[in-house]
Amino acid sequence: MPSIRTLLTSTTACAVVVLGGGVAIPAHADPAAPMPLPINGLQAPGLPAMETLGPAIQQAAADPSNAASMLMAAAAAFAGNAAAPSDSLNVASAVNQFVSEPQAHVPAAGAGAQAHLPAGVDPAYSVGPVPMAVPTAPEAALPPVDAPAPPPDAVPAPAPAPQAAALAAPAPEAAPAPGPAPAPAPGAMPDFGPDAPTTQDFMYPSISNGCGADGGNVLATAISVAGPAKIPAPGPVAGQTAYVFTAVGTPGPAAVQKLPLNVTWVNLSTGKSGTATLKPQADINPEGPTTLTAIADTGSGSIMSTIFGQVSTTEKQCQFMPTIGSTVVP
Repeated sequence: MPSIRTLLTSTTACAVVVLGGGVAIPAHADPAAPMPLPINGLQAPGLPAMETLGPAIQQAAADPSNAASMLMAAAAAFAGNAAAPSDSLNVASAVNQFVSEPQAHVPAAGAGAQAHLPAGVDPAYSVGPVPMAVPTAPEAALPPVDAPAPPPDAVPAPAPAPQAAALAAPAPEAAPAPGPAPAPAPGAMPDFGPDAPTTQDFMYPSISNGCGADGGNVLATAISVAGPAKIPAPGPVAGQTAYVFTAVGTPGPAAVQKLPLNVTWVNLSTGKSGTATLKPQADINPEGPTTLTAIADTGSGSIMSTIFGQVSTTEKQCQFMPTIGSTVVP
């Protein structure tokens, strides 16, 4: 006699829906949504430092008078962990150095003005894939070096006068007109123009588990801009800091952000602290990637910040791990 467990299992597996005509159709549940890919150490070797030092900045903001000592203690404790990944140790060292001797970020070699990029990464394509190169037309064949001699019976023409020779001389070959600028890569960061102020970029990208359309993880870059500046609109004034957070490879932002993405900051020079919520801008990547901005009244000084929370795209709700950055506001 079958056990009760066997009967229950068989009944569940063979569940049917009986229609009015007496036709039995097996009932199949919808397939479960795929589980998001885990965030492993190879993908984000600096994440342990972010998870430790991000909350430390929030605690320091709640007690700004002791912020410097709290952050240095947190960084020193992490840096003392020999088992921590090298990227995490570098982040902890950078936090300790900024707190003790604040200075603006120095871009990595080969990264232009984008200090959050590793060396050798083209800043023009710091977010999103690099577009495939457009094949160029083959170059015209160059004439042979040794031109054939004129026939013997050819009568050489009289040499022109110096003035005529100067006039008859062919004009220097003009440089070829530059072709059209390549289209920006899908998901490229907003181009603020050549006169844009230098950005001071966060120390490590943020990451979201399962935010991609295929269930994969998504990286995000964060930058800060010290005022006075014109970008991001309406632009931070003197004594303010603007923040720009870009989720790589995502579609545009949802009209309503269901849960906030916040930046918590502490001014190590003045003991001031605060929190601001980043929001989408109609003129910055409306079609994607989702880009959120905020302007905070940080005051002048050495600012340590952490961005954390959620981002609502037109397709998904994404939780982003904390990332930290330092800014010098004149």
